[in-house]
Formats: sequence, C-alpha cells, structure tokens
Amino acid sequence: FDAATSLVLQLKQQAGTTAGLRDVRQAADSHTADLARLILADLLIPCSSRKQVTQNVGLLHRLGWDKEAKGAFLAARSATIKNRTRQLKLEGNTQLYIRELAIVYFRLIRNTCEWYSELFADPTMISALIAWVRQEMAGYAVIFRRHVFHEMQRFQVIASCLNHTLAEVDILGHAGLDLKFMLDQEFFPDLTSCIRSYESRCLALLIKVASEDSLQVASKVSTENYPSAAAIFGPHIPIVSTVSRLDESLTEFGNELQFIVRDSLYSQVVASVLAVIEGVLKQFLTILRKRESGYTRELALLVSTQAVISWVIPRAAAHLDRIFGRTVSDIHNLEQRLEAFPLSLQDVFCQKHSVAISKMTFDFVTADFVIDSTVTDAMQPSPQMEQLLGQLGVVARDLDQWPSLSKRSILSSLIDCLFVQMIDHRNWENNGSKRMFSHYGVHQLVLDIHFLLRVCGSLVSKSTNNMANRVCEKALRSYFAANANKGREMMNKSWYDARVLTTMHRLGFSFPDFGNGFEHRSQQSFDTGARESPEPS
Repeated sequence: FDAATSLVLQLKQQAGTTAGLRDVRQAADSHTADLARLILADLLIPCSSRKQVTQNVGLLHRLGWDKEAKGAFLAARSATIKNRTRQLKLEGNTQLYIRELAIVYFRLIRNTCEWYSELFADPTMISALIAWVRQEMAGYAVIFRRHVFHEMQRFQVIASCLNHTLAEVDILGHAGLDLKFMLDQEFFPDLTSCIRSYESRCLALLIKVASEDSLQVASKVSTENYPSAAAIFGPHIPIVSTVSRLDESLTEFGNELQFIVRDSLYSQVVASVLAVIEGVLKQFLTILRKRESGYTRELALLVSTQAVISWVIPRAAAHLDRIFGRTVSDIHNLEQRLEAFPLSLQDVFCQKHSVAISKMTFDFVTADFVIDSTVTDAMQPSPQMEQLLGQLGVVARDLDQWPSLSKRSILSSLIDCLFVQMIDHRNWENNGSKRMFSHYGVHQLVLDIHFLLRVCGSLVSKSTNNMANRVCEKALRSYFAANANKGREMMNKSWYDARVLTTMHRLGFSFPDFGNGFEHRSQQSFDTGARESPEPS
C-alpha cells in the first residue's frame, strides 16, 4: 500500500499541474478512492498490530481520508474488544468472568485512547473518541448487567464485580481518562433496582412468616442501650417469631448493603428499609382485623408492634448509621413518626372485641326490651350483663401477662366501644320503625347500664358516661312516647343503687375490681367503689 499510495499521489500531482488532462485527473481520483477503500478494509481487520494500524492510518491521511480512517480505526477497535470478549469463558464463576471482562474492555479502551491521540492530532476529532468510549462503556454495562444484576444475586457478588470494574477504571484515570462518572450513570438504575428486589423478597418472606406466626412468645431480648424500649418493657422484651425475623432480616439487609453502599443510594436504602418495617406493621394490622386468635395472642400482637417501634427500629437505625458513617435521620425519626401506631392497633382490638363480647353476652342489637313483666325489688341486672362483665374480667386477666400494655386504657376503650354500639342510631330502628320498650324492659336496660358503670368504676370515661346517659334517655323517651297515658311508676336512683349493691354483695369476689388495681375485692370494697363510681343521671 505504501508504494501504491506514492504512485497515486504522484499521478494526482502531475495531472493537477498539466492543463487539458481532465480524464487523467478523474482516473487518478478513482484510483485514489479504490486504494483508500483497500487500506480501510485492511484497517478494519481486528487485532491488527499497532505498527500496521499506524501505517494504514498514515496512508489514509496522505490520501486525505482522515475522517474515514478515524471511523475505521474505532470500528476495528470495537471488533477487537468483541473478539477478545468472545474468548472469555464463564464456567460458573461470575466474579472471575467479570474481572477478566473488565481487563479486556478497559485496557483495550485505554490502548485505543493512547493510539488515537497519536494517530489523530486534530483536536476537532476528539469528540468521536468520546462518543466511542461511551458506546463501549454501554456495551460493557450490557454484559455486566446480564451476568451480575439479576433478581437473586447477592450484594457481595455485585460489590466484588463492581470493585473489579472500578480497579480497571482507576487505571484509566491514571492515564488521564476518568470514566467513573459514566460507570455510576450506567449502574445506578441497576443498583436501585436490586435494592428494591431485595426489599420485595424480604417483605414477602416476612408477610408469610407473620401470617403463619402462632403469636406466642418466641424469646426475650435485652433492652440495654435502648432507653425507649426499656421505659416500656423494663429489662427484657418478649417478642414473637415475626419480630425476631424482622430484626434478623434488617440486619442481613444492612450487612448486604455495606458492600455496595454509597451516598447516591442513600434515598433508596432508606425507602426500602421503611417499606419493610411499615409492611410488617401493616400486616400486623391485617392479622388483627381478620384473624380470630383470642385475647392473649392478639395482645401479643399489640406488644409486638411496640417492640418493632421501640426496639427493632433503633437497632436498624444504628446499623445503618455505621454503614453510611453518619446519622440516618430518616430511620431514627421513624420511631417518633410511628409512635401512635400501637394505639391504632389497640383501637382496632377494642372495636373488634367489643362487638364480639356484646354478641356473645349482652347483645343490645338483638335484645328484647318489650318483656311484659312486673318491676319489683327482687329485680337484678340481667345474666347477660353479668356475662359481659365476666368477659371484661377475662380480658383484664390476660392483660396481666403483658405489663407493657396500658391495662386501664384498653379496658376503658373496650367499655367505650360497647356504648358506641349502643348509641348507634341504626340499633334504634327496626325496618323503619322505632325501637320499643316496655315498662319492665326500660328498667332492665337502665339497671344493667347502672350496674356496668358501677362495677367498672374509674375506667368509665367522661365520654362513656355521657353515652350511657344518652342510651338511658333514649330508652326512656321511647317508652314515654308509646305509654304517655299509662301513668306507671318509674323507679328512682336509690332503687337502682339498691339493686346494684344487692347484686354486688351476692357476687362477692366474682368480678375484678376494674377501677382499683384490677384485683378482686371484698363486699366492703364493693360498697366503697359503688359510692365512688359514675352513673347515668
């Protein structure tokens, strides 16, 4: 090609200086193009030696085909990278394969950049090199993504592969070509996607664990170094298996993340940890609403919610602090943000069980208050109301097993929910007609409510007392509206007090003292409690 190039250039020079040789000049241009294409074809051969490439590019430069030479040179280098890549064998070791792949790609990119600066000194041609580097980086990312970023890949393997890549990129940096920013741009979406996939798998597993959890205490953990948990639980926290598994999963998550952690991933890491914790708490809420597990196990669920917020979250936050080397305030603030969540579950527990308790004991919705009987001094609170109080006693005894829960608050809320059902206007109508009460029926209802409030004592909130008054008032109004002219005697407060005290004396130790330490009391204590208890007016 060297001799041919010299002859063609000599011919063009002679034809250009001689007048009337138009056909000769056209023939010279045609021969020049044919020769340039032959040289380009030789330049396109991959894996050519540096000497051969330099000669071919020099010949094309002499022929005035610099642009074509540049394109052919870069295409040949791409083909060389592709050819060398095909020679690599995966053989089941992803990390070794990526290490070799990075060596092939980035050392050939470095060599190409060095050759390019020597072969094409024109500064206007540097943009083509940058575009080519981007193209090859994208090609590397495609192969890397296919072998490394898949759903079940461990972060440790991902980190190892990234480190091999970064090591080769650093070599390019020493040669004056910094590609780290390109690498971050290429792999950031994949890294965030891997974190989200890990989050999804982790949450799915925890939801399955929670749905199969027997809600029995699996272990007790120390509250040392966790002051908020110690203030609620004391020295130890009883936890169910779901809480234990959540803590383990978040620890494993953090241990995996430390291999790939970087500031650019902070937001995604925080979002995924929040999603896992909140997902488990939402599952607790779903279980409480839909599963019938009994008082003890559902109370364990309330305690588990407290444990997640006051123990699991601080532990996860401290772990992420160590990984990022700074305070991960978003996770620390989660404890405060979810502080009211256990109370929400407590409300669901009370609403759910107030309905269940009333249905199996004192069911105001289906109760018959039009009984035709005579009101006498022998009248007592109904057996259904005694059964209702007995169920409240069962809840109180179950609460004794969970000192971290507010016994007074839960029992008070249960009583409140019972009256919310009673006051509901839908329970005062039947097929469009108002609910009816007989003389005996209205006295029985007022006596039952009077009895309930006296026994529950100080657990009766002001709002509950007001609702009780409204229930009694509505029942009396309904009775008087239907019996305006009958003029039957209505009993006064002292009559109700006497009936309540008689029943309390008769029952003796049968009822817990809900209002004073929640322990059984004597008849004398009943008398004292009765005088101090709120009552319907």
